[in-house]
Amino acid sequence: MKKSLLSALMVCSLTLTAVAGPGLVSADSIDDQIEQQNQKIDSLKGQQADAQSQIDSLEAEIDSVSAKVSDLEAKQVALGKEAEKLQDKIATLKLRIAKREEAIKKQARDVQVNGQSTNFIDAVLEADSLTDVIGRVQAMTTIVNANNDLVEQQKRDKEDVEQKVKDNESKIQEVAATQAELQNQKDALATKQADLNVLKANLAAEQATAEKDKDALNKKKQEAEAEKARVLKAQQEAAAAKKAEEEKQAAALKKAQEQEAVQEDVQSTNQTESSSDNSVVETATAGSSSSSNSSNTSSSNNSSNSSNNTASDTNNSNNSTVNTGGSGKDHSASGNMYAVGQCTWYVKNRAPWVGTYWGNGAQWGASAAADGYTVNGTPAAGAVVVFAAGQSVGGVWTADSTYGHVAYVESYDAASNTIKISQGGMGFPSPTGPNYATLNASGYTYIHR
Repeated sequence: MKKSLLSALMVCSLTLTAVAGPGLVSADSIDDQIEQQNQKIDSLKGQQADAQSQIDSLEAEIDSVSAKVSDLEAKQVALGKEAEKLQDKIATLKLRIAKREEAIKKQARDVQVNGQSTNFIDAVLEADSLTDVIGRVQAMTTIVNANNDLVEQQKRDKEDVEQKVKDNESKIQEVAATQAELQNQKDALATKQADLNVLKANLAAEQATAEKDKDALNKKKQEAEAEKARVLKAQQEAAAAKKAEEEKQAAALKKAQEQEAVQEDVQSTNQTESSSDNSVVETATAGSSSSSNSSNTSSSNNSSNSSNNTASDTNNSNNSTVNTGGSGKDHSASGNMYAVGQCTWYVKNRAPWVGTYWGNGAQWGASAAADGYTVNGTPAAGAVVVFAAGQSVGGVWTADSTYGHVAYVESYDAASNTIKISQGGMGFPSPTGPNYATLNASGYTYIHR
């Protein structure tokens, strides 16, 4: 347009110079050029109005997408809270199952140590009269029924755990689907915003051309196009990273499935042994009851043995070591089911061998012991350190009064008795970690692989 305007001016100048007098033709020619320029300006204004209409429509669409994004984020937060509640319920049920199995095993040990009668025939043969026989049989039947009820409750609780695990995994999958939808919405929003910037830049560039300020506004157009290119590049990099992460997760899932298959074989063997132990508990406990009715001396011995067992348990407590052989399935191969940004999620991500359904940080020690892990007060590199609810963390801050806290032990210095930990959580600069700290190693609970 600059060239056209300069050409028109040069023609007008040459005409005015060459023609003497008023020159009506020359005046008409200038008017024609002005009219043409006015028509171009009017056309440009019409294009600007059309472009502004498109911008208004696009901004309305962006507002709609933003509202959808807000709804998805709210839904994601709600699903995360539901998943945390299920975590707590699963952890509580697993502890209940472990304690009940320990009680059944203890009954079996007591009967075996005392050497009492273990079947109905012995109880009948040792009876003094028919009345005594009936009493003994009724007592043994009551005990057997009680043990059967205990086993049935144990079975129901285990089924309840499995159902809650499935429910929790379903919630996690729903959260993942929501996150994917949210990311798609955000990508679409970013693209539309970039397109809007380019559209505005084009409009400004055209207006600048008409008003001879093209250079400055062309720079803005270039910046908008560069921003669009940056957004597209970021999306491509994100897509590549996502693909790499999916391949990594697929490999990890395959490995986890192989490990779970091995664990299921071990569990099947343990269940067979457990069934045998339950049979011993039923008959042995019944025999213990009948012998107790016929011998005060035997009851005294039982009390003595119970005291000895209590003393042994006390000694174990003083050594700060808990290593129960809990038979609960810990589902550690199910992946990281803890809420992203929590301390439990970071530790599971850093140490995949920990259990998947151990509850909040303060519950991890008991949950790990119930699943058969070694839990004590001995620090070591590669262990998980547990902070009780409200416990001071290195004298710098205090763990949550309800949920406690967990972290991963990166290293242990025996000379100074200090540990270096890495951790995550909402209160740190990086919720997904790692956040490092060094503190005195005494006074905490440690879970060992």
